[in-house]
Amino acid sequence: MTSTTRSEGHADVVAAMTRDGASRSAGNIVPLPFSRQRYLIVQIRTDCAALRQQVAIVAKCLTDLNGLLEHVEERSVREGFRLKVAQLSELLSHRLHELYAADRALEDLRAYT
Repeated sequence: MTSTTRSEGHADVVAAMTRDGASRSAGNIVPLPFSRQRYLIVQIRTDCAALRQQVAIVAKCLTDLNGLLEHVEERSVREGFRLKVAQLSELLSHRLHELYAADRALEDLRAYT
């Protein structure tokens, strides 16, 4: 996450200005609209959304692959691949549910930052 580094750099500048007294010349220190924690939560939620989209693409590819397996003549090979595709689909479904749960937890946590 390159934007995290930018945020850390911004926080360092604000901290340096506060130490140097540059921000005191205005009389009051204006708080940043988002805390670092909130910013990180938003970034993680954005990454979760991207992962969910990628999981959906892989699931679609597995469905397409299952359709292509119809053309495999040897039954044992076809059934072996179908079993593997089914296992991968189940694993993807489980991971997708985990991503949704993580997103909900992060949304709840964001209210406290």
